[in-house]
Parts: sequence; structure tokens; C-alpha cells
Amino acid sequence: MTQQFDVVVIGSGIGGLGAAAALAHHGRRVLVLERHWQPGGLTQTFERDGFRFNVGVHYLGEFGPGQSNRRIFDQLAGGRIEMAPIAGVYDRIHFPDFNLPFTPPAQELERTLKAAFPHEAAGIDRYLAAVSEAGHALGALMMTHSAPALLAAPVAWAKRRSFARWVERTTWDVVCECVTDERLRAVLCAQWGDYGSRPRESSFAAHAQVMGHYLGGAWYPVGGCASFARELGATITAADGQVRTGAEVVGIDVDGGHVRGVRLRDGAAIACTRLISDAGVHNTLRLLPSAAVDYAWAAAAYAIAPSLGHVGLYIGLEGDIAAHGADTANTWIYESWDVNRVWRDPFKETQAPALFVSFPSLRDPAHQPGPRQRHTAEVIALVDWSVFGQWDRSDDADGMASGSTAAVRSEDYLAFKDLLRSNLRAQFERHFPGLAPMIRRVEASTPLSVATFTGAEHGAMYGLATTPARFMSLALKPRTPIGGLYLAGQDVCMPGVTGALMGGIMAAASIEPAVWKLLR
Repeated sequence: MTQQFDVVVIGSGIGGLGAAAALAHHGRRVLVLERHWQPGGLTQTFERDGFRFNVGVHYLGEFGPGQSNRRIFDQLAGGRIEMAPIAGVYDRIHFPDFNLPFTPPAQELERTLKAAFPHEAAGIDRYLAAVSEAGHALGALMMTHSAPALLAAPVAWAKRRSFARWVERTTWDVVCECVTDERLRAVLCAQWGDYGSRPRESSFAAHAQVMGHYLGGAWYPVGGCASFARELGATITAADGQVRTGAEVVGIDVDGGHVRGVRLRDGAAIACTRLISDAGVHNTLRLLPSAAVDYAWAAAAYAIAPSLGHVGLYIGLEGDIAAHGADTANTWIYESWDVNRVWRDPFKETQAPALFVSFPSLRDPAHQPGPRQRHTAEVIALVDWSVFGQWDRSDDADGMASGSTAAVRSEDYLAFKDLLRSNLRAQFERHFPGLAPMIRRVEASTPLSVATFTGAEHGAMYGLATTPARFMSLALKPRTPIGGLYLAGQDVCMPGVTGALMGGIMAAASIEPAVWKLLR
């Protein structure tokens, strides 16, 4: 490596790309190193038989004129990322013999909830007020995590009661305090798949932040979510930086308590004094020499478990799917009223307790269905990692906890994956019988698939579990005890595209304070 870069970034998820683009926006030369052959992390896409599928992005909030995400992405990508609004209903909640649409703005959602549960009008008001207050509390907490200690300490002291009330209590506890109707409690918690930890475990502040994110409506990237990596990458390269794929980091060099460089699997060594890791805090710790790691920091970080993984079903269809049950809304399907139930053992449970179903091709104005009217459906079922751990090979290799590679999948794993695909397809067809004859292609993914292609520990699509302990942890800050090493992405902020981007901006601002202007 003869070229010199101001900053090196590990990982090209939205957090890493966001951090790199923010620094590039301020004239810094940044090198992004991505282990996969395609950048983007869970914002990447793939194609099968002409059907294009998204890996992780289904909808985003706050992209209206003047809203925060719109302003930030316009600055980072020069306005080149186009977003299309999802008209009307963005989420549809389906329980046995019950359906409820989530429609913007907030006043419309309030009317819908009160029409379905008129006896809980006061409780619904309490809940919506709590969502607003908790969202502000989490924003203040994130500020204390990223600001210098002298500025953070007085804010943390002033907000300590707010943190205790909203951040340190679970979603289930707060919702049960607001409303008494068991069915309404389930409805209000039904979208917990957007942040990856069930209501009895997640921080209410995380729930509030995500729910508030969509109160003004939802949007979808025109042309698919690959536009994020493409356009943020263009900003990076325009500042004489680079995004390199097939460049897996297997070690971080530290000397005298300060970062000195990284080592790649191909044997290359890259010197640097400023390093941002978007690989997740646990993976970052594994890349560090043990003698250089602060024990208290590592112990506190490892104490927080990964969030849930998921089984994905990618379906290619032909025909007029809009006339047979599909639309632009996401559908959250629960097989019972128990929203805290998780798919623990897919060997024994032939159907998932809950499904998330979306039809991205219907919401993308750039999609060309052609004469055969080709469309896509994406199905997600959150699942516990324990069943898949028997096929994990991450302990047999150095570097990140990448899971076993596609080349060494065993016959019993492939047979299990076939079973999952068959069972989830049958469950999807039961809820969308009109679409069953239109199916032309079905492919499945598991948490091991996510681990292989992104390096995510346990294939967790949302990083660390969104528990109260996760948000209150002092170990999850952009600045680390090692000089020149910064953390980006979901683990230091919130799950999802927006949370990961904010985590990247927090890391970039720790190096270049002018980046904070992006959040004005």
C-alpha cells in the first residue's frame, strides 16, 4: 500500500459508508474495506432468474421534504438517492380475526386506534405521549455517548429521571402501564421486528424511536436499496477515497495504546492512525490483540448479547399480484395474540409465530414488471440462533465471527434449509392464497447466510440486542479506550438504516467535529 488515507473504515454497511461519506464531505481521503464482494452490508441486493431482491431494507421514515433523513442523505450523496413515498397504509397488523392499518400522519393513526379500541382512548393518548417523550430521551442519551465528558456529564445528570423512566424500562412494561386491553397491548407492540428484541426485553426508548420514525409516513428507495452503497460510494471516491471489496480485515495492530494499522486476509498490511470499525463491537474486539484491550470495556461490551436473527424467504412471482392480495404496505402476521413469542425451534415448530411480508416491486417506481408482470415478495421470520449454532464454523478461523462459508455447508444443514423454505412457503400461501399459483422462484436465507455475507455475529441483522442495558452501557460509544479507534453503526446508536447511519456520523464527528453540522 503506497497510497495514504486520512481514515480507514472496516465494513461497508450503512454505518461505515455513512461515516466515510461524511468525512469525504469534509475533504478527508477515506479507505473503506469490505470483506464481501458487494458493498452495502444489509442494504445490498441480489438477483435470481431476473428477480431482484433486497437483503434488509423494506421501508424508511423521515424522508419527506425538510425531514432529517432527507436532509442528511441529500448532503452525503448530493441528492442522488431518490425516495418514493409509500402511499397510505405503510404497516398492516394482522392477528387472528383482527386487522388494523397504520396510516400517517400521527393524528390518523390515533383516530384508527381509538376507533378500534374506544374504551382505551385515554390510554392511547398516554401511549402516544410516551412515544414522543421516550424518543427525545434516547436522543439526549445518544448525545451524552458521543459528546466530550465535560459536556455529557451535566446532560446525563439533568436527564437521569427521563432515562430511568423511558430507556431503562422495557417496551412491555411501559405499554402495560399505558393501556389495559390485552389485544391493544399486542397491537402496539406488533412492530418489534423493526428493532429485533421482543417487547419483554427491549428498551421502550428503542420502540418509541422506531415507531416515531414512521408517524410522518414511510418511503422506499427508487431502484432498490443498492442505491445507498452506490451513491455514498460515489461521494467517497469523489474525494479521492476508495471502497475496496474482497478485503477482509483479520487483525488490528495497536502499539502504545494507539491504532497503527490493519492486516488483511490476503497478507496485506495497511498503516493508519485513525480507524473506524463498522464491524460490530464484538467483532472489533476479536480483531484486537488481547494485550491491548481494556478488560472492563471488553467485559461490558460482551455482556450484551446479539439481537435475533431471521429466516428470509425471497419469492419471485408472475401475474397481477395487486389483484390477488398484494399491496404496497408491509403486513405483520401473528398466528396468535402472544407478541412475545419467538421462533425457538424450527425443527419442531412447522410455522413461525409471526411473519413480516412485503412486496418491494409494487412500491418501487423504477420497477419494470414486463409483459409477464414479474414481481417480488420478501418474507421475514425472526428466529433464535441456538438451532443454527451447530453449523457455525466461526471458531475455526481467525478474524470476525463470520459463520461457516457457503463452500462448507453440510448436507444436514442444506436439508434443514429446504425444510424451512418449504414450511415458510406453505405459511405464506396460507395467508396469500391468491398468490400461490403465481410463484415462480423461492429462495431462503438463514442467520448463517447473514453471518457469512456480512460478518454479523449470530447473523443478527440489528447488531446487539436493544435492551435497556445496551443503551445504558458506557462501553458502546464512538470513542474507544484505544487511541484512534472509533466504533460506528448500529451498536453505538440504534438499529436499522437510520440508526446505523447516525452511528456512522457520530464516529465521523469524533474525528471531524464539523460533521455535526449534518444533524442541524
